[in-house]
Amino acid sequence: MPPDRVPATTSASQLVTYAMCPRKYAMSYVYGRRPEFRSLALVTGSAMHSAIAWWFERKILGGEPTIEAAEEILAADLLAETVGQEVRWKDKTPASLEEECRALLRLYLLEKGDLPVVGTEAPFQVDLQDPSTGEFVGRPLRGYFDLRLEGGRVVELKTSSRGWSEFDLVRHLQVGAYAFAWNTLHGGPCDLEVQVIVKLKREPRVESYRIERGEESTRWWLEAAREIESAIAGGHFPPSPSALCRECEYERACADWTGEGEFATDADTYAPLLDERATSFDM
Repeated sequence: MPPDRVPATTSASQLVTYAMCPRKYAMSYVYGRRPEFRSLALVTGSAMHSAIAWWFERKILGGEPTIEAAEEILAADLLAETVGQEVRWKDKTPASLEEECRALLRLYLLEKGDLPVVGTEAPFQVDLQDPSTGEFVGRPLRGYFDLRLEGGRVVELKTSSRGWSEFDLVRHLQVGAYAFAWNTLHGGPCDLEVQVIVKLKREPRVESYRIERGEESTRWWLEAAREIESAIAGGHFPPSPSALCRECEYERACADWTGEGEFATDADTYAPLLDERATSFDM
């Protein structure tokens, strides 16, 4: 595998994708294969993030956005995410998805719409470096803090079909990445809040978790990142067969895989699509 095919930086999404399935990582980030369909989780998360960012950006500029206007932004984003796309709708329709997302957005803005946000989609890039030894353990870590609040706290937004637990947070690679980045930029312990919009049919809710981790508390994450980065650099992309394969956006391409990005059949149907943030919202 030519090393220059690997992105120059890593990200929380890259680390999570590799941990889920190294072969899926190769499809998305190394060989740039176009996903065979868009998942509802990705569609929902992307549209929700866009609408929430619009809300706070308007407020930062001194505007007074309304929930009704935010819902229209959301509807437009959902249309843009799905029109002309192969979407695996399952038991949803475009109309029912829009209705569900409008309700989730309304719930979030009523509960969190007055947050003292001073910036949205704030980019960061830090060296993936062991703070104890100074050793570089992988590519620079790049990403975005969803919301930046007065006082320095940052908020990471998630949508989920189930509630989270404290255990989910302890070993969550995305949460660990943002805690590590915050500590590197500000000297820790981090001041991070994870807000999970839970898509329950009867009673959707917003769960909030305050994450305050110092250097030692991110050690497990750093070692996990080191091992993943080493495997990527070595070109190790084995498949990870499981029940999740049926829900994978690269199932057909994986079945045709013969090695080094070559496919037994139908290779021309997979157009390159390298997008660093392609999996940011599906966790």
